[in-house]
Amino acid sequence: MDKKALKELRKQKKDYNNEEEKSALNRFVMTIGIVLLALVLLYLFIGIFITKTITFGKDKDDVEETVAIDNSTILASKIFDQKEDEYYVLVFDPKEKVEDLTNYISMYQSKSDSIKLYKVDSTKKFNGDFIVEKDSNKNPTSYKELRIISPSLIKISSKSVVEYYEGFEEVKNVFKK
Repeated sequence: MDKKALKELRKQKKDYNNEEEKSALNRFVMTIGIVLLALVLLYLFIGIFITKTITFGKDKDDVEETVAIDNSTILASKIFDQKEDEYYVLVFDPKEKVEDLTNYISMYQSKSDSIKLYKVDSTKKFNGDFIVEKDSNKNPTSYKELRIISPSLIKISSKSVVEYYEGFEEVKNVFKK
């Protein structure tokens, strides 16, 4: 073999090795690409069909919900813990429509000189320890002494009870003023 043929043979071997490296690199990149594509497709499939967290556009039936925070509803145990110096606390069952107490509440709150009104839902389990059927305590000094008949309206001034109205008629008369 002459030198020229030997040189040509070495060049072909070097080109073959370069082609083999390029081919291996191309296979590696293609494999990574296929795996990533499969993962993206799997994510989309799960998001669209299984968990339904991915949607394209809005459905006509979709209704946006807004969250309203009601700072006027408190727990019975927090009756004496409000920031105002003077306020009313109404303890009642909001589902009970005895001559619709909510109308009287709305009329009262619409007045410019109305005192802040907090509400206590007497049907809530957290308030159950303080709601009684009879023998209410009309002059409690702390939440531990609370025994309230629903509906009742309590006026708090300087962290103590100054007025106590029990029963629908008495509460309604306060709101009518």
